[in-house]
Amino acid sequence: MATISHYHVLTSLHGIQLLGVDHRVLLARAGINPTQVEQTSNRVHTDQVARLFRLVQQELDDEFMGFTAQPCKYGIFFTLCELIQTCKTFRELLEKTAHFYRLINQSVEIQLMTRANTGELSFELKQPELDYGHFLTEYLMVIWHRFPSWYIGEAVRLRETHFIHSAPKHRNELQIMFPGKLSFNQPRNSLFFDALYLDKPLIRSSKELEVFLYNHPTDIMTIPGEDSSLEAQIERFIMTTSNDHPDSFKLMFPKIEALAEQMDLSALTLYRRLQQEGTSYQIIKDNIRREVAIDKLVKEKLSVDEVSEIVGFAEPRSFTRAFKHWTGLTPRNYCKYHDSN
Repeated sequence: MATISHYHVLTSLHGIQLLGVDHRVLLARAGINPTQVEQTSNRVHTDQVARLFRLVQQELDDEFMGFTAQPCKYGIFFTLCELIQTCKTFRELLEKTAHFYRLINQSVEIQLMTRANTGELSFELKQPELDYGHFLTEYLMVIWHRFPSWYIGEAVRLRETHFIHSAPKHRNELQIMFPGKLSFNQPRNSLFFDALYLDKPLIRSSKELEVFLYNHPTDIMTIPGEDSSLEAQIERFIMTTSNDHPDSFKLMFPKIEALAEQMDLSALTLYRRLQQEGTSYQIIKDNIRREVAIDKLVKEKLSVDEVSEIVGFAEPRSFTRAFKHWTGLTPRNYCKYHDSN
């Protein structure tokens, strides 16, 4: 899934708002235009949401993002990842994770249980009334479904997902986040899966884990190997073809007719399928331009003129207008906000 619901973007800011911190600044620093996200119900690109979640955690120094009485200091997940490198199997990873959190934080209890041929991973928040919109419950369940899936190199197929709360308005979103049967008003928040997964070996190297943590939480925004949407295919195609000459990297966007031919589709079918996914070729191009621009400006420290050319604008002024539309900030102000934090 290349986008995240508007609901989860705004709900993630609850702890920030309780402290009186200007959440609009965090949205802008994440590359999300505050005006657009507050006035529309449009979905938000996963890279933007990943930056926002990380910024909230850093601002609060709390990986639980203000939804528990006892904070979980920023960096705890990184420490856990160092410890689980000694694990050999899926089961060991989950058992060590549950033990680790039991030792360092009393707000959340994670437990692995097996019955017959079914594994159950449960999550108990000691003060669920603090979990506004059930955000943390859903976030933790996403992490501990997708991160182990990444570690074994395949998506763990969920048989069922149980929630203690009633079915929310964003139930359809939960169906995307947790494929399989959903049940509400249950005794525990639990993920159910085939117990055979528990013996799966962990296949990721230390170097791969290092890259994962550098990008975290970007890589858990989609189910490993599951994002087969047309939007994701187009993004991969454009980035691959643009990277053919890395010494002179420049985004290359084919005309929609040529793109459709690459996808073995007619231009009309491509248009209709993207419409069904709630997106368009222009939105995809804007998403790619924004992410590449932020990377080049912030990580590589390139000038506005250089980035403008790389992402395909004829002149820097046009790029600056587009960037402000995407993020709410000009490129220079975006870099200032980033460098000052």
